[in-house]
Amino acid sequence: MPYFLIDFIKYELKNANPDSIEANPFLEFYETANKTTGELNPYIYSKYKGLTFKIYNITEKTHYKRITIEGSLHKYYNNGKHNYNDFGINELNEVLKEIKQQFNICPQNCILKQLEIGVNITPPLQTSKILNRCILHKTTPLKLIYTHDEGDYIQARHQRYITKIYDKRKHYINKGYNIEKEIMRFEIKYQKMRDLNTKGIFTLKDLLEFGMENFTPILLKEWDNVLFYDFNVQKQTKRQYNYSNQTYWIELIETYSNFKYHRNILNNIINTNPNSIKEEIKNLIEKKCSLLN
Repeated sequence: MPYFLIDFIKYELKNANPDSIEANPFLEFYETANKTTGELNPYIYSKYKGLTFKIYNITEKTHYKRITIEGSLHKYYNNGKHNYNDFGINELNEVLKEIKQQFNICPQNCILKQLEIGVNITPPLQTSKILNRCILHKTTPLKLIYTHDEGDYIQARHQRYITKIYDKRKHYINKGYNIEKEIMRFEIKYQKMRDLNTKGIFTLKDLLEFGMENFTPILLKEWDNVLFYDFNVQKQTKRQYNYSNQTYWIELIETYSNFKYHRNILNNIINTNPNSIKEEIKNLIEKKCSLLN
């Protein structure tokens, strides 16, 4: 069964009645206040199966009550509990059908504001070791972040999106789940919609019609953009110390021609070696994406 590529999503509803949403029997709305000032936030909210519904107050700028919904459609399928299992096109259609039945929300009325596209794979070695070998994404350092509840992850923040790689197995083991195999997630989080808008994607309906299989080359390109030090193919070489050192690469960026020269050397070694871990992960990502077809 294929993993679907959509996970977290945020959209604003158009052609929706805020009074009808607020009165929906599946939702119970609350007010929240700023902890420092005590001032009420400009919206009421309700949580349901991992989705958060917000209804914003009328302002001089909007002149209407905006409605946003955000969360994981994958978690929604699992009653808001987790998103480490299989989630295919059939499961997505079930979720969208239920949302239509319970809230009268259709994909063509969902204006995308944020979107995560990614895949879960079983990597060829421990995810934590892979994270330690990822140095840069393009020319942005991949920052290793430790969290108590989510496990380890690394990310590179760009102008319109974030590339993120993390240990999903550890994430859910910390939450009390029993998961035997390694699960590595590679994802792109679109924080601004320009890249999607240029592809004609403005609504959830547009996204579904675009086709998830068309995100395969995008994900593969973003993985190619990871500067990866592969101990399997470069151990005991003369450049081992420098090429495995993030500081070395960051300093090289100051003279881009030098950075590009050494990056090409590293990538050529990886791309031509049959034991390359980076190439094996790329093949796993492509294989998982191809299941959507």
